[in-house]
Amino acid sequence: MSEPLAQAAPAPADALGRLLDRLSRLLALIGGVLLVAMTLMATYSIVMRTLFNEPLLGDVELVQMGCGIAIVFFLPLCQLRRGNVIVDVFTLHAPERVRRSLDVFGNLLMALAAGLLAWRSVIGTLDTYGNGEESIIMGLPMWWSMSAFPPGFAVLALVALYTAWQDFSGKDKRP
Repeated sequence: MSEPLAQAAPAPADALGRLLDRLSRLLALIGGVLLVAMTLMATYSIVMRTLFNEPLLGDVELVQMGCGIAIVFFLPLCQLRRGNVIVDVFTLHAPERVRRSLDVFGNLLMALAAGLLAWRSVIGTLDTYGNGEESIIMGLPMWWSMSAFPPGFAVLALVALYTAWQDFSGKDKRP
């Protein structure tokens, strides 16, 4: 029998963790629905192109927008459940204290990066709205798809701070 080398962390037990878990799962659900919608739309476009030489115009634009939103919406749950890839070649045999310290540092870096991305996404969205930028084929305003990025990155920043605190305080229940 084979067992996975690592398992994702269980759902948090404290009130803040449960709130972040619900919010992260909601975003992931929205991201999943978006991916299913993008898949169905792409399938429709391919079938129409193949059978009737009538593809859905702008399908690539919509897929790009939808997939971008979905990816950002998956990140908080991945961080909360500790699903990110960890390369521990050099720390595998390090003391627990060293590994925890590195985990705290990594989570704080993730929170910093996510906070910066949330801030810059707000500025980019406002700039795109102000410029009236539109997609090339469909002429859709670009700001609407960009407006989903700041909340996703903000939740990721909060979750990364939460996981940093969990690692720092030793409250995480990793297998």
